[in-house]
Amino acid sequence: MEIMMFIIFIVTNLFIILCMQFAYTYAYKYENGMYLNVHIPSAHKEDAEVTEIVNTGKCKMKHFQIANVIISIAICFIVFVNIAVFVLVYIVWMFAYIFGIIHIPNSSHRKMYALKIQNGWIIEAQRKKVYIDTRVSAEAGATTVSYKWHALFLITELAAYIPYFMLGDTHYNILMISLFLCSVLISTLSLVFHAFINKSERHVYSMDSKLNLIVNNTMKKYKSIAMLLLSGSNAVAWIYVALYTGITGLFPASSYYVYIFIQLISVLGFIVPIYMGINRKKELLSANTSPIDVDDDEYWKTGYYYNPDDKHILIENRMQSGNYTFNYAKKGAWIFTGITDAIIAGCIILVFVCMLPLINIQEKITLTNNNLTISAGGYTSEIDVNDITELKLLDKLPDDSFLRTNGASTDSYDIGRYEGRTLGKCNLYVFDGYSPILMIKSDDTLVFVNSKEDGEIERLYVKLCQ
Repeated sequence: MEIMMFIIFIVTNLFIILCMQFAYTYAYKYENGMYLNVHIPSAHKEDAEVTEIVNTGKCKMKHFQIANVIISIAICFIVFVNIAVFVLVYIVWMFAYIFGIIHIPNSSHRKMYALKIQNGWIIEAQRKKVYIDTRVSAEAGATTVSYKWHALFLITELAAYIPYFMLGDTHYNILMISLFLCSVLISTLSLVFHAFINKSERHVYSMDSKLNLIVNNTMKKYKSIAMLLLSGSNAVAWIYVALYTGITGLFPASSYYVYIFIQLISVLGFIVPIYMGINRKKELLSANTSPIDVDDDEYWKTGYYYNPDDKHILIENRMQSGNYTFNYAKKGAWIFTGITDAIIAGCIILVFVCMLPLINIQEKITLTNNNLTISAGGYTSEIDVNDITELKLLDKLPDDSFLRTNGASTDSYDIGRYEGRTLGKCNLYVFDGYSPILMIKSDDTLVFVNSKEDGEIERLYVKLCQ
């Protein structure tokens, strides 16, 4: 298990860093009259102060990316030492990386904007103008790829659930429902954003309406393909799990790995068309003989979009190529961001609460006043000795398919709440490589427990038998 986790997370980390490299580093080139997403007159683009800000920002980004390639690989080796520590360190690194990858270019952007204001590099004739191409607006809903194709993926995902309920083992219900809802959510969001792109892609780049129409339709096509590939690959990942589990009645660890691998492919399928679309857009606009330049930098001066006069809450993100952002002059943007941040913070706190006890697992077995208490890794089982109906000393766990419902499982231990295909719900406090294992069964509880301390389980068995 550790080897598979090591490989999956290394590939994922490098993939994430590569995506961020694509999204955030293009701004260090002088394109569309901008450096670092700030309009700089062409006559001043090679000024010493401008060049210094660009080069310093580029150097910081390069060093940051190289450092995080090394750090992300090093972190993955922790999985061979302690999985709980790995998870906590990985979460800290991921959020530190996200903060850094956003902060570095935004910091350079704010410095460039301050330099622009200081030097008065503002062309009033271009400032805050709004251009509307009526031909483009009239055909805003037209697209070469319909968003209705997502409905086919959603129907297929729902249909794939049927064989599981007909043939599969129902003790996988919680896991299967979670994966199903996750897949449906991704496909639904892809459909919503696809529809949004079809109607919102109506930018004005030139006085030439034909060119505007071509560029907008081109971007709609590539973004639509990206959304369909994301949704389709996501559907394939879920369908594989549903059919395999339904037909075989099993959900092995390999299904997790296949699911994760296909989802990574789906992200790649999303990014590649976006990248191709941006390059094609540059090719088309390179022949633009009547470009329209609008200086709207004051709406982006902090690195985030804030425009009270813009009725849109979601717009194309100038700071991240091919992405979208909120208009933070709108209350809805703050509400959505606040709710999202609260959910993320809650999830992080929950992970830390669950993982901290698993860093150094200490098992405690106490028997007092006919009350047996077993605890380890933050999980506890209490059994009244008078309610015990069966005791057995086993060399190993019964040959059953145990599904972890709430606990921790590694090559070293199985701790927490499980459900066996034949045994049903049970609690495991089992360390790998140690025997015997004591099975304790009462009217409403089934516990399997062993110990790293020689003779402790045998002594407990004798006491319980007495």
